[in-house]
Amino acid sequence: MRPGSPLAPALALLLGLGAGCYGKSDQWIVLGPEAPAAPEDAAPDTVAFEPPPFTLRRLQAPQYLRAVEDLLGPQAAAAATPPEDASVNGFKAIGNAQLALSTSMALLYEASAIAAAEAALATPEQRAWLVGCAPSDQCLRSFVSRLGRRAFRRTLTAEELAAWTAAGASEAVSGDFWSGATAVVAGMLQSPHFLYLVEAGAPDPERAGGWALTGPELASRMAFFLTGGPPDDALLDAAEAGELGSDQGRRRWAWRLVLGDRAKAALRGFWSEHLGLDGLQTLAKDPATYPEYSPALAAAMREETLAFADEVVWAQDLDARELLRARFTVGSSAIADLYGVEPPAGGFGRIALPAGGMRGGLLGQASFLSLRAHQAQTSPTRRGLFVRERLLCEPVDQPPGQVSMVLPTPEGAVTMRQRLAVHREDPICAGCHGLMDDIGLGLESFDGIGRFRTLDQGVEIDPASLLDGAPFAGAAELGEALAADPRAMRCLQRNLFRAAVGHVETGGEALAMFRLEQAFAASGFRLRALLVEIAAGEAFRAGAPPEVAR
Repeated sequence: MRPGSPLAPALALLLGLGAGCYGKSDQWIVLGPEAPAAPEDAAPDTVAFEPPPFTLRRLQAPQYLRAVEDLLGPQAAAAATPPEDASVNGFKAIGNAQLALSTSMALLYEASAIAAAEAALATPEQRAWLVGCAPSDQCLRSFVSRLGRRAFRRTLTAEELAAWTAAGASEAVSGDFWSGATAVVAGMLQSPHFLYLVEAGAPDPERAGGWALTGPELASRMAFFLTGGPPDDALLDAAEAGELGSDQGRRRWAWRLVLGDRAKAALRGFWSEHLGLDGLQTLAKDPATYPEYSPALAAAMREETLAFADEVVWAQDLDARELLRARFTVGSSAIADLYGVEPPAGGFGRIALPAGGMRGGLLGQASFLSLRAHQAQTSPTRRGLFVRERLLCEPVDQPPGQVSMVLPTPEGAVTMRQRLAVHREDPICAGCHGLMDDIGLGLESFDGIGRFRTLDQGVEIDPASLLDGAPFAGAAELGEALAADPRAMRCLQRNLFRAAVGHVETGGEALAMFRLEQAFAASGFRLRALLVEIAAGEAFRAGAPPEVAR
C-alpha cells in the first residue's frame, strides 16, 4: 500500500457505518451509559429477567493482538501496536464497552493496521500463506471473502464483498495486486467490525418477545471470553449452522473452548486484572527497608499467583474455595526463600506451607501482600479494602475531601494497630475504616513484601482480628473464614460474569445471577464448570430488544 494512502481509514469509515455513532472532535464512537446495578434486596424469583441492551465493546489490547495473529500470522502481530485499555468498575472489558474511542486512539489503530498489513505481506512466503492463490481479480475476491469472514467473525454480505473487492482493485490500479491486498488488510483491521464485538442481536427463538445474540455474535463473545481470541473456523461454521441455538449446543462448544489450549492463558488474563498483578511490574519498595526486593522477585511473585491458580483450576480442578484456604502454593526458590520454607524440586513447583502457620491461599501470597502495602510499611487499610471490594463485592465509599490520607503518628502510637486506633477516633474516618482495618490488621504478621514477622517497631504483633464478627488471625484463617462465607464465591462468580459481558450485573439479571450461583455451588465450586455455565447461560446471550434499548 502506498505510504500515507487514505484508503485504509476511508474504508474503515465507509464500510463500518452502522456499527457505531460517529461524532465530532475527540469522540469517534459514542457508547451508552452503564445500566443500573441490581438492588441488594431484590428477591431473584420475583424479578423478571430483563437484560440490558447490547453495546459496542472494543477488543482489549491482548484480544486485538491475538486476533491479528490468528488472522495474519505472528509477524503481523509483532508489528501491531494497539492503544492501551482503561478499566471501569474493575475491568477493561467494562471500560471498552463504555468509553468512547478518541481521535488519538483511532490514529494509533490506523498506524497499527498499516504496519501489521505490511508485515503480513512482506515476503513471497507470507503472501502465499495468507492469500493462497495467483494474483487475479478472482483471487482478490476470494481473498476478501476468506479474510473478511475471519476478520469480522461472520460471512460478509454480498454488498460488503463487492465493496471491499472493488476498493482493493482500485488501490491496485496505481500499484499492483499486492498493494490492493495490503490496503484491504489494513482497512479491515480498522473497521469497527474487527475492532469491536459488534452485537446487534435478533429475535430470540427460545424466549417469547426476547432478543439475543445471533449465532456468529455469540461465537465471538464465547471465544473472546473463554480463549482470549476470536472464534476459529470450526466454531464459526457451527454458529452459522445453528449449533449454538440450543442449550445443549452452547454447552458442548463452551466445554470445547474451556478444555482447549488457550483457556488457561485467557483465565490468567482474568486473574491478572482481578488481582491487579500487572501492578507488580512497576511496584517500588524502599531499598533500605526491603533490600531483597527486586524486579526479578516481583516477577516471581506474579508467577506464583498465576501458577497457583493454574494448579487449582487446571491441574487438579479443585473447589475454587481452595484459592482462599490452600496450604500450598506454586512458585520458585526465590518465593520459598522469602517464605522461609523448603524450596521446590527443580527450582519451581509446588511448595508446601506449614500446616499450623499463618500463611495460606491467595491472601498469604507475596503478590497480594506487596501490592496492598506502602513502599516502606504495611497498609491494613489497603489490604482490607481489597478483601472488601474485590473478594466480597462490597464497595467502600471514597473518603471525604477534607480528610487527610496521611496516617498520623501520635505520641505513644508506634505500631500500625495503635496508629489506626487513634485514626479511627475521628468519627469521619471511623465508619469506612471499620470496614477495612480489622481485616487488614489480621494480616499484620506479614510485612510490606510478604515476609512473616512477629514484631512491628519492636513491639509484638497481635494478629487477632475479625471479619464481620468471624474471628481470625493470619492469612490462612482469613482464607478459611472467606471460604465459609457465601459472599466470596458469589463475588468471584459475578466478577467473572462482568469480565465476560462487559457490564456490571443489573437488577433485571438478578434471576440469572441466582441461577449461576446455584449451578456453581452444585458443581462443587469448580471454576471450569462456572466458565461453561456463564458462556451457556441466558444472561450471556440475551439483550434488550432494540425498541427497549432506545
